[in-house]
Amino acid sequence: MLRNCWRAAIFFLIAFQSGYAQKPWFLQNRGYYDPVLAEPRAALTQVLFPGIASSFPFAVNPGRGVVWDISVGKEIPVLGFESNQTQSPAGVPAGSWGFGLWFPLSFHMIEDLGKDPSNPILNTDYRFSGMLKAQYGLGDAGKLVDSRIGLRFQFGHESTHIGDEFTLGALRTHPNDFLRVNVSYEYYDFGASFEPNFGKGGRYRLKLRGGNIWLWHPDNGWYSRDLLQPFGQFIAGSKRNHEPYGQVELLTPSPWTKLNFIVSADIRDRTIYQYNRVPTAAFVNPDEPTQVSLNTMVGVRQQHLGTGRLGLISPTYFIRYYHGVNPNGQFRSQKNFQLIGFGVQLGF
Repeated sequence: MLRNCWRAAIFFLIAFQSGYAQKPWFLQNRGYYDPVLAEPRAALTQVLFPGIASSFPFAVNPGRGVVWDISVGKEIPVLGFESNQTQSPAGVPAGSWGFGLWFPLSFHMIEDLGKDPSNPILNTDYRFSGMLKAQYGLGDAGKLVDSRIGLRFQFGHESTHIGDEFTLGALRTHPNDFLRVNVSYEYYDFGASFEPNFGKGGRYRLKLRGGNIWLWHPDNGWYSRDLLQPFGQFIAGSKRNHEPYGQVELLTPSPWTKLNFIVSADIRDRTIYQYNRVPTAAFVNPDEPTQVSLNTMVGVRQQHLGTGRLGLISPTYFIRYYHGVNPNGQFRSQKNFQLIGFGVQLGF
């Protein structure tokens, strides 16, 4: 783990020194390591509605239901350096470096519709972080065109909160079983990217990525051991402190003007929270079980509807299917959660 951090620091230092003599950029979008469409909790702005989701634990009216799933976020570019400021939508040109600092901020909400007259908010997630990204243009090699490699290092905080109306309903219908858990933690995420684009001019854009998320304070775990409800009681802490992941995304041209087909997938080995187990002495409990969780999105992306200081507006219309550990707050104790729906993501 420390070895990976040192490698990331050395890579970023080389990139910084390579571009330092060149002109810097400020508050401008750059295509270094943009998040893939299917990355969970990425700092993207998207709405999924309607969505059909599995029943949440302790719901007043169990069973599958319609949900409204909203994410609002942006990776805010701050400053950076480049050895060549000629940019393409995919990033730096061949033989050039790019290096920069971003502040990703995001908010996520999922709401239950139709099963309960109050349409309760089930959960909200908040994320903010600092992020270093670097990219190098490989150029052409055989059938590969305009290809790139990149690295990303992110240090951030995530805090999650169950909706008040859902909590009151759960306490009313499951008074002896429901727990309100404070899921809040600091993390760092190290990832690497290879973009072997191909076709004339690199028009088929492929992204292959892998990485790992680690807890900054592994002894604290993913959540607090002291309960919010019932107050004054304690639960078993978490032990597993990492979640590896892989990503793939392909953007291909379509017969229609300014429309591209996109297929995006994120697969990660997620921790299934076990806070309901009986607390024991430190480190006696084994690691929590895990489940491979897959998020897939298929759709079309419309390019260049307008421009602004922070970049182009490029909406993507998609169908999403998710299967695995419930990704919402303390509901990450639920495995085999499914979500399917139609949505729109706004690229800025």
